[in-house]
Amino acid sequence: MNVFQELFDNYSQYYASEITTNRFSPVRFQEVLQLLVGDYQVKKLGDSVEGRVINSITIGSGPIKVLLWSQMHGNESTATRAILDILNFMNAPKELAEIQEKILTRLTICIVPIINPDGTEEFKRRNALNIDINRDAREFESPESQILKTVITDFKPDFAFNLHDQRRFYNITGSSKPSTIAFLAPAYDESEEINDNRLKAMQIIAHLRHELEAIIPGQVGLYDDTYTPRAFGDYCQMTGASTILVESGWERNDMEKEFVRKLNFCLLVSSFNAIVEDNLNQKSIDDYVAIPMNDERLFDLLIRNIGIEKNGKHFQYDIGVQRTEERIKGSTGYYSIGEVSDLGDLKGWYGLEELDGNNLIVSPGKVWLQTFAEVKDITSEKAAEMLKQGYLFVKVEQKHPQSYFILPLNLVHDDFKPDPSPVFEGRANIVLKSAAGEIKYVIVNGFLWKVDEPLPLTINGLVI
Repeated sequence: MNVFQELFDNYSQYYASEITTNRFSPVRFQEVLQLLVGDYQVKKLGDSVEGRVINSITIGSGPIKVLLWSQMHGNESTATRAILDILNFMNAPKELAEIQEKILTRLTICIVPIINPDGTEEFKRRNALNIDINRDAREFESPESQILKTVITDFKPDFAFNLHDQRRFYNITGSSKPSTIAFLAPAYDESEEINDNRLKAMQIIAHLRHELEAIIPGQVGLYDDTYTPRAFGDYCQMTGASTILVESGWERNDMEKEFVRKLNFCLLVSSFNAIVEDNLNQKSIDDYVAIPMNDERLFDLLIRNIGIEKNGKHFQYDIGVQRTEERIKGSTGYYSIGEVSDLGDLKGWYGLEELDGNNLIVSPGKVWLQTFAEVKDITSEKAAEMLKQGYLFVKVEQKHPQSYFILPLNLVHDDFKPDPSPVFEGRANIVLKSAAGEIKYVIVNGFLWKVDEPLPLTINGLVI
């Protein structure tokens, strides 16, 4: 039986649909946890800087101990959602009951979800002291770090999974493919030698790479193993636990990372089964080092060979655009900010979306001459009409309370003047015309739209 494929094919039976987005509060997670029925123990471990509870969840009763922790960076929540799916599987495995029974009788699994609840509440990387918990495994200055250290010391895991998310701009070296899942068997000292514990971690990773390649071919990467004494993965490896870093990357058109969540569920349960079956010796160090390295050469949008007119002269180069997401206060939603992150020769870089700009010329976006009384006066149909004419900016008399606009237009003040050409680290608002002057594409806040296609209303503008 191919356990990974069986888990993948049956995932809908275990999917915890109560949380479906990257952004959720620690309270919401606890509410969903209480809805799940199952034979597991929840224990309070301590409190965060701001007094939020940090719990552990223990399942199984076997002699082999496995530790998982997630969301030590508060804005890295993919694995936390997959943990809910794992609990569903352990409670009601359905057709895969034989796998579940072996896991629960051979393993004791301790899970610490949301080790950084203060960061999770704000959907930010660091904790309330602005400490990166994953760089606090030497001094243990924050209470969250102290709690995790105590768990490692007291539980004495044989295997440990350090669960993270990575930025979507990581690709597989030499490839345009995103690094959808990346791994590392961290070093335990500066020599970076491979002892038995680290070897087992490498073998698990090699096993998982083999399984993942059937689902996401060419999208599994490896991190550099330079020893980092402040990092918890390196610390945990040093204690004798076979430690596996899992970095959840991105898949195209999966902004909430639900597909990558599914991969997390499958790879973790498949790991548990591999440990139980004790078949890790089927993989070698060579299988591990054969995994391609991660690189960071991806843009959200890459326009190649675009024409630029400046001072009466014609130039041609590439434009790389990246978008970041900002949390909407008081909400689990977000809005995007698009920026021109690089200009020039970008051969060897890649785009999640690419456009060959040959025979296209950059033109500045225009400001609509009419001033609207209120934003509600701008309809989606009106927005499409303006964009097709190259108008990317509008003025509104009423002060807008947000930093973003729900339609793909930018709200500007009376004296605003658009940049005549793309500006490095400037806002990505660009019109692309043919040599004959016909508008073919517009880029609004970093999003590309071909003007003869339906206007996607998932694009937001900004208040500039």
